[in-house]
Amino acid sequence: MYSSSAEGEPALGVPSAIEGTRRAHSLSRGSGAAPKRWAMSTQLTLYYTASTCVLLTLASTLLYLALERSLLRENEAFLTHKMQVLSLILTRKPLDRAGLEQEVRDEAQVSARSQSPYLLRVLDGTQAILTETPGMRAAVPAAVFPTPRPQGAESLRWRSERRRYLLATMSVPADPPVGLRLQAALDIDAEIGLLERYRRDVIGLVLAGVLLAAALGAVITRRGLRPLATITRTTQRIGAERLKERLGPAAWPKELVALATEFDHMLERLQEAFERLSQFSADLAHELRTPINNLMGEAQVMLAHERTAEEHKRALQSSLEEHARLASMINSMLFLAQADQARLLHSPAHLDALAELKAVAEFYRPLADEQDVKLCCEGSCGVQADPLLLRRALSNLLSNALKATPRGGQVILRAAAGEKASTVLSVSDTGVGIAAECLPRLGERFYRPDPARTDGASGAGLGLAIVRSIMGLHGGELRIESSIGVGTTASLLFPPPGPLAAAT
Repeated sequence: MYSSSAEGEPALGVPSAIEGTRRAHSLSRGSGAAPKRWAMSTQLTLYYTASTCVLLTLASTLLYLALERSLLRENEAFLTHKMQVLSLILTRKPLDRAGLEQEVRDEAQVSARSQSPYLLRVLDGTQAILTETPGMRAAVPAAVFPTPRPQGAESLRWRSERRRYLLATMSVPADPPVGLRLQAALDIDAEIGLLERYRRDVIGLVLAGVLLAAALGAVITRRGLRPLATITRTTQRIGAERLKERLGPAAWPKELVALATEFDHMLERLQEAFERLSQFSADLAHELRTPINNLMGEAQVMLAHERTAEEHKRALQSSLEEHARLASMINSMLFLAQADQARLLHSPAHLDALAELKAVAEFYRPLADEQDVKLCCEGSCGVQADPLLLRRALSNLLSNALKATPRGGQVILRAAAGEKASTVLSVSDTGVGIAAECLPRLGERFYRPDPARTDGASGAGLGLAIVRSIMGLHGGELRIESSIGVGTTASLLFPPPGPLAAAT
């Protein structure tokens, strides 16, 4: 049964596929070179460096601001404390001018011993200077101080021609109010210099850190992307002669295991497709060589000597048979190529399965009667399929069954409902059967399991391949069961109408 028989139409998909590939390559070359892109290692290094720069800058800025605020608050607290002490002394025990000058000098001496370079000034209600630290008038004029608040001290930064000071002023509460005002100035030139040196050091550290981060980022990125480079080198070695090479998932990081696994699966599919293509090419050459050699040999024989008109007629008839065989093979291959590329138009419709079986059986009944083979149709159900494609598939199966069934045998065409509202159309014969090791390969192009089951010249091994392609278009399946000496059953399993209608 299943070597091939009524192969019908289709054609060579190999040349068209090759031509399509060449056309795609030419289009890709003609569309211009792809824009240059940065290497992934370069991008990752830049991202890593930029993030490090941002983090270092942010951290250094926060530390600098914290140090600056700490120094400022410490100096403000120092001046405020000094003025509060003097204010408390003046409030509790009003001093004459001589006593006030002595108190200011005492504070200046304490400042000198504590190495706190601050200046102190006392003003009366008319803003006249009552007393001040020696040298304060030349260093810090009274007019540069801020206006004091009613409660507490007011401070600001001020810079002279040579030094930088923190200025603070405060009113002295008294009963009755006498309008005294205190002014204090603290030399913060050393602190400002410290902050400037700290800022320069921080900027240098940030730059050094960014450069170090860039170098380390480049090293880390290259090391991290090394598996991708290994995969690239491995894929570069793979060619038509080395399709068996695999990446294997064991040697890769966790993130690349899925990629390596899927890549190996792709190679397996490519290897399988390449082997099928190679086998198909070899089978095609073999199948075409026989009729062409027959035509050439017959033509050479006819041309070797003078022939009668009757001999020429017989030669032309023989050539016509070979031409018909070639045409049938080419049409079958064209059909398969169109089916593989999903370019074959089909229009599923709801059909009476038993009526379709009977129509095909009636077409082959004269051949069955000639071979003394009984044809029977049974069952009743509906099927959703393209009428022309369905009859072609059934014709191929019935043609093979008749070839495999001996005289006095029987072929049964059956329609039945399958599982989950599916439909099963089957063709069973009482022929010699097929060996179990041959069943998995049934449906491959040009595959003929047993030459004894065919007449040798009428089939090219494409019949079941066409049936399988037709079932693929319908979303169904071809299933073959056989036993040696008992017979063979070929079943067409159609899916339920709902999914098929949705798919089309």
